[in-house]
Amino acid sequence: MRRGVLIWAVGLAFCVAAFLSVGAQATPPDTTSTSGRVRDCTTEAKLSSEGPSVVRYVVWCGVQSGRVTLRIRRPRGPALLGFSQTAQAVGPGASGPLRCHPQPGGRVFCSGRTSGPVTFRGSVTVPPGTRCAALVRLNVWRWTGDSLDFPTGCPKSYAEPVRHLGQIISSRAYYGLDRDLNGDHAAIIRRARDLLQAWRRGDPVARWTSQEEVFGMPLSASEQVELEYRDIYREHFQDLIEGSWVAKNAPSTYAGYELDEAAGGIIYVGFTVEPEAMLEKLKQHLIAPERFKPFPITPTYTEAELEKIWFKFPAKKSPLWGLVNQTGIDYLANKIEVGTEHVARVRRLIVARYGPDAPFEVVFARPVVLLQRNLLSASAN
Repeated sequence: MRRGVLIWAVGLAFCVAAFLSVGAQATPPDTTSTSGRVRDCTTEAKLSSEGPSVVRYVVWCGVQSGRVTLRIRRPRGPALLGFSQTAQAVGPGASGPLRCHPQPGGRVFCSGRTSGPVTFRGSVTVPPGTRCAALVRLNVWRWTGDSLDFPTGCPKSYAEPVRHLGQIISSRAYYGLDRDLNGDHAAIIRRARDLLQAWRRGDPVARWTSQEEVFGMPLSASEQVELEYRDIYREHFQDLIEGSWVAKNAPSTYAGYELDEAAGGIIYVGFTVEPEAMLEKLKQHLIAPERFKPFPITPTYTEAELEKIWFKFPAKKSPLWGLVNQTGIDYLANKIEVGTEHVARVRRLIVARYGPDAPFEVVFARPVVLLQRNLLSASAN
């Protein structure tokens, strides 16, 4: 996988601009769509204490505004017998409850609206003694928010992954979300602990953002907006740069790009000639142009030149073939990164083969362990 902009699974078109992350460099544009459905909701079904035939469900939605829809059904086993006609809404984004009606096949469809963080709660009834006998499917707009499971509380229900404080702190450092704390370790821990508590309380933003397919950690509302905004301008930039812009404007000078999440979602773009002027030309077509910067050091090699060397490295008959474990392009360094357990030897061989000024950086790296090999080992044990 090339190094550069890595687009996470949350490329979103509807982002609420009312919240700003601490230290954000620019205000996201108002891209809220009142006609579209929100894409930041997640769900869960739970056993209810109201009776032996009642299953409660909850829908947690983040900061986006728009229409919320929910489909409830049992793919197999006894169908639903009844449902609450409304799912009550609680939170700053509550714009009325979800209103539900039956559909053929023992299904229920619910629809409502939200203007921000909100939690919806409703219930369905099933035949007596069958609450833990069949899966319940809760389907919202995006696959990341769907769930298919036995209700929480059943012996076979899926165990929700435990959120660890250390993991949250590490992930926040990767995204640069605590830059405003200036390295105050105690304050960083307090903020992460508060977010973990919000997740445990069922805060809708913390619940949505902690999904593994989303960000994998609980966030605040302003942080959700910030990270979704980063996805928007990164994807727009990628579409532009990987489309026709380079061919039309910089076919012989474009040197690639690199993302720095920790610095606040900064994207460095390289050109071998007139880098500042070329970037200014590119910025005229970009969302959030202030988040794009030239490489700190003007690159020598274009992206095409680096890729040409990389694709042929190492040659199969070369003495490097059995020594190199990993390769990739470090665009910001304008070099090909070579991973090996024999750093000094590989450096000597590269100098002998390509010369002392060739665009290589050699680092220590162990061999990649294939997943299939791990599975085979596990099955053998």
